[in-house]
Amino acid sequence: MTALISLVNGLTLKDKNLCEKLPSEILRHVFKIIYEDGLNDRAEMLEDLYTCIQVNKRWCETAMPILWSNIIPSASVINVYMSFFTPDERNELISKGIPFQKISTKSSLTFCYPSFLRVLNLHEFSSAIFHWCLQECRQPISIQYNILLRGLLVILARHCKTLQQLHLDRRLLLDNMHHELWLLLHESTTRNLITSVRKLCLDVRKIINEDCLRLLCESCRHLRILKVDMTLVEPFWSWDSRIAQLISSQKYLCSFIMKRGKCTDALISALESHTSSLRLIHFRRVDFSKCTSIGTFKSDCKNLEVLIIHGCKYLSGNVREELINASFPKLIELDVNGTDFDGAMVSWNNCVGRRNENQELKFY
Repeated sequence: MTALISLVNGLTLKDKNLCEKLPSEILRHVFKIIYEDGLNDRAEMLEDLYTCIQVNKRWCETAMPILWSNIIPSASVINVYMSFFTPDERNELISKGIPFQKISTKSSLTFCYPSFLRVLNLHEFSSAIFHWCLQECRQPISIQYNILLRGLLVILARHCKTLQQLHLDRRLLLDNMHHELWLLLHESTTRNLITSVRKLCLDVRKIINEDCLRLLCESCRHLRILKVDMTLVEPFWSWDSRIAQLISSQKYLCSFIMKRGKCTDALISALESHTSSLRLIHFRRVDFSKCTSIGTFKSDCKNLEVLIIHGCKYLSGNVREELINASFPKLIELDVNGTDFDGAMVSWNNCVGRRNENQELKFY
């Protein structure tokens, strides 16, 4: 992509006129590649997309939704989102200590930026609001911060109808001030923001009580991918029942990824309701001491393509035997690295040999 950006920077007026003839679908595909390739270096990716936006109006209209599809963790982004408050909302926020001197009006903006959002990392969003408040509000900022967070969640819910991913990780600094997941779920207006989410990345410590769990289960019912971080101290391991409840509430789960924590019979039982839809199961550094059986996985997961049991411990003899003798006819990737299978790889190779002969099984 560097070559493309260098080319764009060196375009003459005639070259830019030629660029106008490129089909929008090709432009959109190229901009998505720039975006996806730059996720590990977001500063460079943003700079590249800004360069593309400056080529001409059509490039701008095509690249802008991709640029704003994820939260840009910057206080200037908060300025843009705040432009979408109604006059009545502005007056109410001003009365509560939120300054609007630097905020433009919605009519002065070219695009409806909140409508472009597809990926919401709630920590990055909260951090951007936090830094905006540090710059613009009087100390202490905790009250204004929470008021503005609530208000901006309403803005996103009002304009963004197709949010695809929700990331709920834990950060101690902001968690000490508020609990953003609860703020998101507390009002029906903001809950509507996450009803279309297909991928949820969740630190289980975000589920602070049973009401929070219930509202999350009711709001996110169409997940395709559920990624759970259960890096907890021992007293919290029983929270597996909360994750089991979230799994059971889904319509059609395709991928389940679990980091650390304990895999229990309750989790396995919840996953069994998705055996026909699951394509990927990934356990990483998970404790299986509370799991006595993998249930119907060994016979009903006919569409499973990827199975990763990486660095896991305390698999019982029964669980290992069930896994070794399981039949996964569509399995193409298997990772049991760091997990004690007592040299059972040969048995694995034999059991998955019943799959389509044209499929190559990859061991890691």
